[in-house]
Amino acid sequence: MPARMLLLLLFVPLLSGCWDRVEMNDISFFMASGLDLSEDGRLKTTIQVPIPAGGGSGGESGKASTGTFGKTYYAVSAIGTNIFDAERQIQQKNSRHFFKGQRRVVFIGEALARKGIQDILDNYARDPRSRMRTYLVVAKGSEASKLLQNDHPTERIPAEEVRELERSGVGTSVTFRDFLMTQARDGIVPVTGAIELVPPAVDPSNGAASKFNMFRLSSTAVFKDYKLIGYLNDIETRSLRWIKNESKEEYFGDSLPGLSGNIGIVMNDIKSKVNVIMNGNRAQVRIQLRGTGTINESNVDLKLSRLSNMTIIEKRFGELVARQTLQTVKKAQTEWRADIFGFGLHLHQFHYRTWKKVRSQWDTIFSEADVVVTADISLRRSGIIGNSFEHHGAEKK
Repeated sequence: MPARMLLLLLFVPLLSGCWDRVEMNDISFFMASGLDLSEDGRLKTTIQVPIPAGGGSGGESGKASTGTFGKTYYAVSAIGTNIFDAERQIQQKNSRHFFKGQRRVVFIGEALARKGIQDILDNYARDPRSRMRTYLVVAKGSEASKLLQNDHPTERIPAEEVRELERSGVGTSVTFRDFLMTQARDGIVPVTGAIELVPPAVDPSNGAASKFNMFRLSSTAVFKDYKLIGYLNDIETRSLRWIKNESKEEYFGDSLPGLSGNIGIVMNDIKSKVNVIMNGNRAQVRIQLRGTGTINESNVDLKLSRLSNMTIIEKRFGELVARQTLQTVKKAQTEWRADIFGFGLHLHQFHYRTWKKVRSQWDTIFSEADVVVTADISLRRSGIIGNSFEHHGAEKK
């Protein structure tokens, strides 16, 4: 027994224990980061940190849910040579140790995005404390720091609203991992979501300014060589997602070509098929869009209980979708010469020998490609009534 005890005592110095532990009371969580270009060309970093319930309230513990200034969060900034330098300066302003594992979103100011984000990506890819599933968004027409200081009416931590928008599937959703993987691929240009601040009312009747703004995820930021070169609007974003098979559900409220009135359609089971053929140095791209959906609103002068009328709507709606998609492709071809759809990636994956021959000229080939879009739409339900209330009782076609 003494020999065994002596052996155990010899192992005691080798036990590390919890020598590097940090108590929860000594931690502040990163919920979001913002990166901007400062006036002197350096990097301005802003972080959003939640205030614990009762923290800094000056009252009894558990009786206050906000801090001294009635806030549930605070934002702090610093300007440095790079992200590491700026975050070091921010840490010097806070007694608690920052923890990045809970960071939801990183906002990139538009000015910095247009200058280029290649340098800042190194920090997030190299730092083991950063998570590659963090969402990356561009602050459209604004500084990232302004978005981090925008109070939200329903979310205690404003960055949570942006995270939920990214997860909801209403627009382009890209994480750091997605961006870096796309950037490393041949034949496709990366994109990110774009966030902007908008008032809750489009045109307030009393003309008074709103007390708060809402986050809107409706645009897609297009990058080329790590630089922001432009945006897709919400309709163009919808077309992009459909081509890339990234849509699960899409909403349409449009007027149909050749028909009076308008219609509201929810599309699901959305798919696409892309075929790229090289004819010398000329690319021919064929895009086939398919999808099923339901009619949620009808203000057209057609009786939807008739199968022939449903066929007309399917055809006209398919023409609308095909036209919008073709316009989106033409915009990328003429304005940016940037293949955001992955047509070159298709060649790379399925016709590698051809891709090796055209790779160095792909921007030019893409911009001059002949593109044809077709849409096959199936509308299975038209709601619980056959006619719209507006025309109820009237003679329908």
